[in-house]
Amino acid sequence: MIGSKRFLSHWQNILGLLIVSIFLFFALAAPLLAQPEDPENFSPFLTVKGVKSRIPLPPGEVAPLGTVPSGILGRQMDVYYTLIWGSRFALIFGLTVALSTALIGVLVGAASGFLGGWFGSLAMRVTDAFLAFPTVVAVVLFQQLLNITLRLIDMGIYEEAVTQPSLIQELLSQVDPVMFALVTFSWMPYARLMHTMVIGLRQAEFIQAARALGAGSGRIILRHLIPNAISPAIVLAARDIGGMVLVQATFTYIGLGGGSEWGEMLVISRQWIIAPGGNPLTYWWVFLPITLALILFGIGWNLLGDGLNDLLNPREK
Repeated sequence: MIGSKRFLSHWQNILGLLIVSIFLFFALAAPLLAQPEDPENFSPFLTVKGVKSRIPLPPGEVAPLGTVPSGILGRQMDVYYTLIWGSRFALIFGLTVALSTALIGVLVGAASGFLGGWFGSLAMRVTDAFLAFPTVVAVVLFQQLLNITLRLIDMGIYEEAVTQPSLIQELLSQVDPVMFALVTFSWMPYARLMHTMVIGLRQAEFIQAARALGAGSGRIILRHLIPNAISPAIVLAARDIGGMVLVQATFTYIGLGGGSEWGEMLVISRQWIIAPGGNPLTYWWVFLPITLALILFGIGWNLLGDGLNDLLNPREK
């Protein structure tokens, strides 16, 4: 109760909670706020029917946030529709990557810190090796490996691919190289953080008591060490949710994949950011709503992470 009052006493925490709540509302209410025309063939990009133009069209009754021309024949994409549905997919992506990396890092760090010895040293050296590997290179590497594997399957290297798509093909086609790379190369801060926290706790009296009662290493790690050392990891995970979405949008914008709906809309709109007359505000709706959504999404989760740090930090109690 006291912690909650302290959390709500800072305007930054309230602002972060408000921003995150708004995006959560958009994500949950997306089917109501932006109803898809064809739910069976859903797409986060909506072509405005009956509207064709070679230039972006300003906000109006048909498109509350304007449209952006895409492809040929002057097709217009609804910015508002992508903004709303992009909130849902951004939240799913951020939560999936942040929680996956946190889970891996927490388990590795807790086990290495508690067991120590050669296992702890080896785990930390592996962690350092992963830290030294650039994430951008990992994304490109995973994309190339995925494309090569699918090409080999299509050529009939695997017998299952001769007549119909195999289970391997179907699984690989669902793999997001950017998500896989981020999960693979983002768990290390959690591992190092948990490693340090657990080393400070493993000689505590309640751990010694658990050992004296015959508790095994697994039970001590899962039931005693992780619950008492996970607060900093929760704070880091909250901040990473926004950061991962920004990274995904960046990779999508520069052409390295990622599948960010917000990033793809910016790719479609980038030739209109500077109007023919040189004024960047002539077609402000083609980039400003999506850009503000990305900025606010990152700021909201960072502010919430800072608030959780105040709430969960025992030194603040």
